[in-house]
Amino acid sequence: MLVILTLLVIFLLFCPVTISQVQKRDPDCDYNITQIIQSKGYPCEEHKVITKDGYILGIFRIPHGRKSSSSSLGRPVLLQHGLLDSSATWVMNFPDQSLGYILADAGYDVWLGNMRGNYYSRAHIKYNPDHDEAFWDFSWDEMAKDDLPSMIYYILNVTKYEQIGYIGHSQGTMIAFAEFSRPDSIIQNNISFYGALAPVVHLGHIKSPIKYLSLTSKELELYWHLLFGRNEFLPSSYIIKWLGTFACGDVILDRLICENVLFILCGPEKKNMNNTRIPVYVSHAPDGTSVKNMIHYAQGVHSNIFQAYDYGSSQKNQLHYNQTTPPEYNIHALKIPTAIFWSTDDWLADAIDIAYIFDNLKSMVYEKCIPDYNHLDFVWAISANKIIYSDLLNVMQKYHPPN
Repeated sequence: MLVILTLLVIFLLFCPVTISQVQKRDPDCDYNITQIIQSKGYPCEEHKVITKDGYILGIFRIPHGRKSSSSSLGRPVLLQHGLLDSSATWVMNFPDQSLGYILADAGYDVWLGNMRGNYYSRAHIKYNPDHDEAFWDFSWDEMAKDDLPSMIYYILNVTKYEQIGYIGHSQGTMIAFAEFSRPDSIIQNNISFYGALAPVVHLGHIKSPIKYLSLTSKELELYWHLLFGRNEFLPSSYIIKWLGTFACGDVILDRLICENVLFILCGPEKKNMNNTRIPVYVSHAPDGTSVKNMIHYAQGVHSNIFQAYDYGSSQKNQLHYNQTTPPEYNIHALKIPTAIFWSTDDWLADAIDIAYIFDNLKSMVYEKCIPDYNHLDFVWAISANKIIYSDLLNVMQKYHPPN
């Protein structure tokens, strides 16, 4: 016993920084999204949405701001996260910096969506994600045609409104461009405004290290399955280290970032972020997706075509689509008033690829370029409230006012 006490005294004397760091761990690192929202003084509801193919999606609601009550709910707006992310992305900064809180305080009824396969939507009426390969047989195609409409119709049913506002980041814009622009789309009649942050359609010019996994070989799908399997996208530490050399270089300046696959793929630059919140970000992201979804992105990098998942042969595509090639998505048909926020320094939404949107989208009502923003800055930068969200709120109020 005396030996143990002596060692403890020595530890306390010579390791004060370690003890201090443990004491200062941000509680948001360990909170789930409900706890994060409530800890900031906002109300939060959790809802479950079941898609037609059986996925159980967890979506969250901030019905009003801190200074209002449930007796006067505003119009609904749905915020949709990006690749490998979750709804927590909209509330991980402080109330005056996070879009979820800002919209709630502006009078909106805020809904935070989650795509199938992420932390909050890892459930199915039939399949077990831990055991059944069938659970992971999806890409952003299914998110667009099944998850997105399911959430929108659920929100309309609960709120009794006929239209909602929609704001997406990254993958959240990709599925919106795909679904809202279908030739037979009915659901776009239920969207009065669309805000696109770091929009993604074409991927052929990305700077992200994912391009090194987007081979020109016809065996791209097999290659990915050999590396990552067929279920959840869980890259090994060796592959993360290998990708990290392209993102961070040989010298790792911030291990938290350079060992996190989301930062590696989206860009490790953190000059626009609050450094004290980095542990919170890496505690909540990445939040999961399927290997098949990642393959779909890799196909887009290789082909530079905005199209459905390519099953690798004319015969397989014929079985899935009744045609030998994957059907292409055409954003010409999108009629929703759309605001675009983009950057010339974005690793995943490159300026050359963004030009395709400008050349083909007929319903754009606002556009703003933020030169020094990377892909994650659109949701996590401490300056986003002034540089992006203020303008976003102003233009949305013209087409989708809170009341």
